[in-house]
Amino acid sequence: MKERRNPTEAQTVRRVRSKPVGPKDPRARNDAYWALRQQGYSDAFARRAFRDMLPRFYRETMALSGEYIDDIDPDELLFVPQMNTELKTLAVVVRPELTDEVAATAAPRATEYTIWSEMTPGLGVRVRPSGRRSYVVMFRIAGTKKQGKVTLGSPGNLSLEIAKRLAREVRIEALAGNDPRPMHKRGELLRRIK
Repeated sequence: MKERRNPTEAQTVRRVRSKPVGPKDPRARNDAYWALRQQGYSDAFARRAFRDMLPRFYRETMALSGEYIDDIDPDELLFVPQMNTELKTLAVVVRPELTDEVAATAAPRATEYTIWSEMTPGLGVRVRPSGRRSYVVMFRIAGTKKQGKVTLGSPGNLSLEIAKRLAREVRIEALAGNDPRPMHKRGELLRRIK
């Protein structure tokens, strides 16, 4: 097993600088990923944000009526509530979880994008600007650094469950050192899962 090294001072400085320091940081205002990280969301959730769409901050005025403070004893209040309180909310467009319904109804955008499955590594639905959708699986053949891609089929012809099984077969073949693309073209992978 390869020995793990501690980061150098330069790497540590870069890592500290890469995090937004507060709400005044321009990355938190101009990048959906950093806006979610600033709000306290996890890295895994923030990576699902569409980064080409700016986050929007909305200010709304909320009236504190009797329903919010009637149950509280006035002696226990730490501050005197204002009648109107301004709340700041964040709106970010996030990729949805991959399901059969999402795969069939994902809306096209100006550029091609992919909705990745969180349960099956490498599997996603590619949505083109024309509205055409197709299941794709990314893989890396053992011993190589080059990444490959196989298009499995469209959500109308293929269910998500079958696409997941095909994606596992493609990745198993790649881990074994074989190129799964010719096998997929000949239909061998589809015969294996049936």
